[in-house]
Amino acid sequence: MGAKIVKLWEFVASKADLQTKMRVAVKSGIPSATAASADDSPENITKMKDAIKEIMGETAPNV
Repeated sequence: MGAKIVKLWEFVASKADLQTKMRVAVKSGIPSATAASADDSPENITKMKDAIKEIMGETAPNV
């Protein structure tokens, strides 16, 4: 579980500072600390991708 969410968090971590990471966590509702145990549901993946797009202005990689 959570392999796709972890990959999205790895993308965020490679490009963002701490404040941006915190904003993505709040917006998506999925903190990086719980990414590995998060459900890789389509809803959670969409929440992460939407948060990345809105906050970072970048398109998240396909996972």
